[in-house]
Amino acid sequence: MKMIAYCGLDCGVCPARAAYLNDDDELRRKTASEWSSMYGADIPPVSINCTGCTGEGIKFHHCEHGCEIRRCALPREIANCGECAEYPCEKITAFFEFVPEARENLEG
Repeated sequence: MKMIAYCGLDCGVCPARAAYLNDDDELRRKTASEWSSMYGADIPPVSINCTGCTGEGIKFHHCEHGCEIRRCALPREIANCGECAEYPCEKITAFFEFVPEARENLEG
């Protein structure tokens, strides 16, 4: 069974979650380097940890502090945006431009 984030990302293939679950420092370093380059940000390896955005526990910094989609979904008490009465909204539609497979996860 897939673990789907509010936005439709598959947490099962996320390196931040894998690094946390396996306590894998090499994966943290590799992912921090890739994401820093990809997003033009300074992402330290220590921040590459996550238990998934929909449950309790450790969150990747952006997902906990900067994700508008997560902030919107939390008070609605839904499993993901696909369950929202307002789906698809502007926020999630804009996100799908960058990650089209997220739509498939929410609608599949």
